Amino acid sequence: MKRPSKIKEAFLEGFNTVGLAGAAALSVALLNPLPLLGALVVEAAYLLFVPDSKWYERRLASKYDQEVIDRRVKLRDQIFPSLGSQMQARFSRLEMMRDQIGTQTLDGRMIFREVLRKLDYLLEKFLHFASKEVQFENYLRSVLDEVKHGPVIAPPVQKRPNKKIVFQIEDMSDRDEWVKDTVNIIADKYTGEIEGIEELLSRDENLHNQAVLEKRKEVLTRRSQYVVRIGESLINVSHQLHLMEDTFGLINDEIRARSPEQVLADIEDVVFQTDSLTATLEDVAPFDVMPLEDGARKLYNAPNEK
Repeated sequence: MKRPSKIKEAFLEGFNTVGLAGAAALSVALLNPLPLLGALVVEAAYLLFVPDSKWYERRLASKYDQEVIDRRVKLRDQIFPSLGSQMQARFSRLEMMRDQIGTQTLDGRMIFREVLRKLDYLLEKFLHFASKEVQFENYLRSVLDEVKHGPVIAPPVQKRPNKKIVFQIEDMSDRDEWVKDTVNIIADKYTGEIEGIEELLSRDENLHNQAVLEKRKEVLTRRSQYVVRIGESLINVSHQLHLMEDTFGLINDEIRARSPEQVLADIEDVVFQTDSLTATLEDVAPFDVMPLEDGARKLYNAPNEK
């Protein structure tokens, strides 16, 4: 969604609408149009000069920045209870680095506002990906338990008071191996069941039984394929989270020594890969936590401080 024009935003400012409403009320109370006409003359001059002023550009930029912060706080409060303590600490470090980058100055002004906007976007995406990582890992654990012991009502874990159930491998170096092993165990189980069904089909001549067995075979095949996709997505998400962290660290290291164009080029590559992974995850399991608003995505539509 594209942000309103500066003229529209200036018109909708609280002090402006209150002033117009007050002038209109005064004209009605006095039965005299002069207060309203005078206010309209002032309004015309206000809309002619203020929206293009440096002061108003800075006001819009600050307003937009606060909207981004408020949205991220809301998103963080919603997602944090589902994350492990290590992931929470990783995100907090990224926020700290973003703040450090944002406080850097060059020639007395805030630098790289566009860079900061892209970092804000990546922070929101980090939360979404971290949430998906937990969901995918929990899903694989529940299916693994199912193929080992049969369907269960809930995964056999100890619940934390007032918190969601969290499965998480804290040692990231072991994650890829665990995912691959888990997917292989599940896929092998489904393959064995499918082979058993094919053997039954070769012996059972009852058409109704054959129809049921064919449907079971189809369902097991699709479940096996889905588990493989979830495993691949979980590995991709884990690597993407580390890439985001590495990028924040790189920008924080080099922000003082590199040009805005060089810094933006690094971030643009990560943003592109992030968007590509988002599209892939939408095909596997759409984000269901909180839709990412266009504010952080439409970076070039946001007001910039000159």
